[in-house]
Amino acid sequence: ARAVAAAAAGAVVAVTALPALGTAQAKAAHLSTPHLTVTADKSGTFDLKGPRHFSAGRVDLTLHAKKGEQEIAIMRLHSGYTLDNLKSDFGTFGQSQDAPSPDGIAALNNIVKHTTFYGGLDSGAGHTTVNGSVVLPKAGTYYLLNDENGPGADQAIKLHVSPRAGSRTAPSVDAKVTATNAKRFGGAVNLPAKGTIEFTNKATNSPHFLFLMHVKKGTTRKVMVKALQSPPGQPGGPNIFRDGSVGTDVLFMGHSQTLTYDLPAGTYAEVCFFPDLKTGMPHAFMGMVRIVHLS
Repeated sequence: ARAVAAAAAGAVVAVTALPALGTAQAKAAHLSTPHLTVTADKSGTFDLKGPRHFSAGRVDLTLHAKKGEQEIAIMRLHSGYTLDNLKSDFGTFGQSQDAPSPDGIAALNNIVKHTTFYGGLDSGAGHTTVNGSVVLPKAGTYYLLNDENGPGADQAIKLHVSPRAGSRTAPSVDAKVTATNAKRFGGAVNLPAKGTIEFTNKATNSPHFLFLMHVKKGTTRKVMVKALQSPPGQPGGPNIFRDGSVGTDVLFMGHSQTLTYDLPAGTYAEVCFFPDLKTGMPHAFMGMVRIVHLS
């Protein structure tokens, strides 16, 4: 979940002035939603089932993780920027991820400037199947990425999106969560243990993603931040983590996605590990942590 994942969206565009239901025009305007199912085998290789050509709009996603935590993302490259550029920039940033160099920070900002990430899925730990939906707003070439080791590091599957041809039904959601310019989470603090939530990046200054981590009852935001900042296995460090986690992939500014999961009820921390565009520090280390309850 700490890899610079990749990006997202999920707010559906309302269609106005549609003809009366039952007419040929109305039926043509309502489209079935494409469904992409990714199975990641034990070696991490992706098998994709579903269409690779469809019109712009909402797309449903399912991730089956056969080997621990797996991540998928859907993104678009801006004109003149290539997958090789993405791989090179992420490699430059990743080489200095623990203490980002000026070149690493520049590479990270280059990725954000020349790509758009529309979200995705992170299976988390002990959560082998996760579902969701993203919105691809316009025609063009998109890529479904294996984001386990960061964007551009592994498998990329090309998707061909034609102009929007009608509307698709948005899934009903049980709760909504947002990310803000202050590197904080907003929205509901009581979420379903089994259900669908919508995550929206309302920030205008940075990409974000949402990762839910199961923690010990009574854990506070301060304790969670300290635990994240502590080296793994540090003697005397807080033992607050419990089984169960799941997340989105990276959502760029102004985009939304849905996330459907089944987790144990209890106390969870919402965290974002996307790196700060000025320092390279993961947002969670800077305080982008919120305690919520799943029931």
